Amino acid sequence: MAGMDRHTGRRLEGWDHIRQSLGVLFTTRIGTRVERRSYGSSAPELQDRPANSETVLDHFVAIAQAIDDFEPRVTLQGFRIIDANEDGRATIEVHVTEVGSTVDRSLEVTL
Repeated sequence: MAGMDRHTGRRLEGWDHIRQSLGVLFTTRIGTRVERRSYGSSAPELQDRPANSETVLDHFVAIAQAIDDFEPRVTLQGFRIIDANEDGRATIEVHVTEVGSTVDRSLEVTL
């Protein structure tokens, strides 16, 4: 599947397109897309919650559910917290496998 880079307009294919799609998916609030109200993740709703283990788990669940619901090109393998700071920002490394190629990939998501 090919698409367009949301910043430059150039053509994207393969992992570059998947990575961009996942980033958009994780940061889109459910209900904000006019033609696709169910699209998105509950992760943006978790901002400003206490940085504790419960909130981290909720982020993991939100990301896993979004991948399962909307990104059939990858299979989730796991997560790792890279950084969480007092201003409410967290960076999570998401590990996935591309379906069909069995290539393991990872991307960082800042929420």
